[in-house]
Amino acid sequence: MEKANSEINLIDFIRRSNEEFIENELRPFLKIPSWTLNIEGIAKAKSYLISYISEFSEEVNEYNGKINPLIFAKVKGKIKESLLIYMMYDTQSISNINEWRNNPFGAEISNLPSPLNKLGSCIIARGAYNSKTPLLCFLNIVKILKEKESLPISLVLLFDGEEEKGSHSLLQFLESQTHTKLFKNCIDAYYPSTKQDLNNKSVLKLGYKGILSITIKISSKNKEPHSAFSGMIPNPPTDLVSLLNTIYSNNEFQINSLKKPYELSDDEQSLIDNLLKELDLKKISKKAGIEQIIEDDPFKAFKAYLFNPTFNISTLKSGFLENGTKNYVPNNAICNIDIRFAHHVTTEDIFKEIKEKVDLFSKSTKSQIAITKNIGYESSRIRKDSALVKSLVKSAEVLGFPTEVWPLSAAAAPLSKIQKELGLEFITGGLGIGGFAHSANEFIQLDSIINTRLSYYYFLREYSKIYEERNRI
Repeated sequence: MEKANSEINLIDFIRRSNEEFIENELRPFLKIPSWTLNIEGIAKAKSYLISYISEFSEEVNEYNGKINPLIFAKVKGKIKESLLIYMMYDTQSISNINEWRNNPFGAEISNLPSPLNKLGSCIIARGAYNSKTPLLCFLNIVKILKEKESLPISLVLLFDGEEEKGSHSLLQFLESQTHTKLFKNCIDAYYPSTKQDLNNKSVLKLGYKGILSITIKISSKNKEPHSAFSGMIPNPPTDLVSLLNTIYSNNEFQINSLKKPYELSDDEQSLIDNLLKELDLKKISKKAGIEQIIEDDPFKAFKAYLFNPTFNISTLKSGFLENGTKNYVPNNAICNIDIRFAHHVTTEDIFKEIKEKVDLFSKSTKSQIAITKNIGYESSRIRKDSALVKSLVKSAEVLGFPTEVWPLSAAAAPLSKIQKELGLEFITGGLGIGGFAHSANEFIQLDSIINTRLSYYYFLREYSKIYEERNRI
């Protein structure tokens, strides 16, 4: 009875402290302009976090990164084994300021235009959804549990300051044998997030796509002569277009590792069939700010979204970029490409095939071609019967929300690296309604923040219960 009353008091305290948390902790954190390459903003966010977690952590360390530092901390709970908590404190930058309804780093509370006006008051800020709100909500719950001497399991906190630029330092950190020893006591890994849809369902995805990011640069030794000479000199932009068509053309990869369609497992097919009974792709598209899609058939569109490998040219630059025209032959061309894939292949295999295409094409041109691998990690999966999945489903259920299970996320995350280097299962999830990641007017619904905080409390409680029960057997 005493234990039950203690939990009731704890939940009541979390609820009563919600408004104070939003005003005095969350909104100040969201106002920090911590996009990846903003040195001053990153420094402020890092200092904010270190100060915050130092109140309840037994150990806090900072590790230099290629761009920004990694933060590592240990928090003791009742179970001595640790759950690894991965979080990111950097955000995307702001490239379309005129499209924002409010200052992107003002963390102002206002309504969104129709149809999202039905959400009521929202905090609009860069990082509100992806993912400074879930980060601080989780830390706040840990702080409360430590103050009440009720943290059910020990935690290892790992904060990434370069996620939006590919997590270079994190990937190198995890490859170091010296650093992997820091995680020897960890049993699983969790990334706190806000994953409710507009119908209040908790959305849980059993893995992520892998990603390979590359840069291709093509150049010549000429000084950009008149285009009348184009028939007798190297043409870098033309060569770039021709080269790209040897890698990907007619909406299809021309390399063996990704040319064959992904084969759905029976479990994946079953999950998709169940999802399509109720899934509304139009609502998903609107929440993401998408106005146009290329496939009208819902099943084909959804399957392609989750499982088809993608070839995205995020940067394509060459030649005269001002108003008007200029008839000359550019002496350089550059493109940045990200490839996302569900296939069970390695980034090394994909890059090797692309490099072979580049080497072969180089023999047919006088242009100089350079290819660089920026980042890369494989796709990841988690078992549906894992303790992580069961705990997230239960934490939503306790609060009255059903869970919709997806076989995969179309996004990419460095989860496979944690699985590969540390041998840990990894999942992301939690309650809360937000959207427009990487876009203007990124938001978190104000009224859902209490559910975000409570879901993290219940997740830690349920996960610890399952762990203790399995270890008693």
